[in-house]
Amino acid sequence: MKTLKIKNLLAVMLMSVTIFSCSSDDSNTEEPITLSKYVIGYQTDTWNENYMWSFTSIDQLMTGTIDMNGKGIEQGGSYIPIANTMFAMDSEAEGSAPFSLNGAGALVAGSRVFIESPYAYGVTEDNKLLIVGASWEGASSNNELIVYDPVKQFITSRKFNDFATTTGRFDFPTGVTVVGDKVFVSVFNRDASDDWQIDQKQAYIRVYDYPSLTFVKRIADPRTTAVGMYYTNTGIIRTDSGNIYTFSSNAKAGGYTVKEDSHSGILRINKGQTDFDASYFFDLQESTLNGKVLAAYPIGGEKAYIVYLPAADDTVEWGFLRHYTFKFKSAIIDLPTKKITAVTGLPGHAGDNYFGIGSLFVENGNAYKAFVTNDEVRIYKINLETGVATAGAKVTGGGTDISAITKLTYTAQ
Repeated sequence: MKTLKIKNLLAVMLMSVTIFSCSSDDSNTEEPITLSKYVIGYQTDTWNENYMWSFTSIDQLMTGTIDMNGKGIEQGGSYIPIANTMFAMDSEAEGSAPFSLNGAGALVAGSRVFIESPYAYGVTEDNKLLIVGASWEGASSNNELIVYDPVKQFITSRKFNDFATTTGRFDFPTGVTVVGDKVFVSVFNRDASDDWQIDQKQAYIRVYDYPSLTFVKRIADPRTTAVGMYYTNTGIIRTDSGNIYTFSSNAKAGGYTVKEDSHSGILRINKGQTDFDASYFFDLQESTLNGKVLAAYPIGGEKAYIVYLPAADDTVEWGFLRHYTFKFKSAIIDLPTKKITAVTGLPGHAGDNYFGIGSLFVENGNAYKAFVTNDEVRIYKINLETGVATAGAKVTGGGTDISAITKLTYTAQ
């Protein structure tokens, strides 16, 4: 009898262990559910009064209207998609912050950081944000290069560098990108007067080591003019191969005095190099576009989406940064081969008005971007193979721009 009781007790213990083990195994097999949402930045007529809003389907950009009144989060600043966040680079009192989706799929702000003057910014290959601060009025040529880590949510390095070139003249940043251990800052050279007197004789790039941010050298190329333009960050891109392409407008619409003996064009810096490729120059005014490039957006591979202005229509100063003219057009360029695919179905439109590098979103072979025409603001979907544009949602409610579009993921709770 005693032996039987011991055997029964042992059986019960083994059964308990088995049940507990199965229960533990069952709980461990539950995989976290990863979901996603799309996030847009919405800019109103009032400077720095911007809103951020999340939604569930890209199709919501293609139907009906987008009216941000009463929706989303009011948050000033330039919106930059980076490392599964929408970074709001706000230089006002609250400071900048990365916005991400919490377990309920709601947008929440991370730790804030103060950045004084973000005039140029770009995303590094290791998903850091590189920012170049500058003095708009030219009070100082001592500019600050900053590396911000959106995962750690703080500035990991920063260094000042004097952008002065000669007495009374200095470089002003228009864009920045990073390849490997080098930083490339596109600039225009100007004087400290209110007239800005920009040097259009050459294209200029400042090169730095990464991540130390130590200045290496300044390179120039006389085949075209100043790279990029004020506060747009769309004049220099890094392609998937690691090559860098720069875009010079030589246009009144970009705020420049036109250099008559030069043309708008594209230059290249090959991966691993710190000088312009002498064998590559794409003269856009001599191409079938007969136009001046005002902005470029990487769309994957070795291609870029560009916004350009026919040369004959370049009559309005700063036209790209203000909604003064609606004669801008778009095209897709295979950069190594210089093959041009015209975008069709898209009306003549205004310039980007400070949209920035995050305003064009690419997914499944299509680009999504807001364009301002003479009559309305509307989202368009552009097939990146054919160049065919399809009209989508109309932007209403006092909004002037959709300044950024991205897709964020989160783990459901």
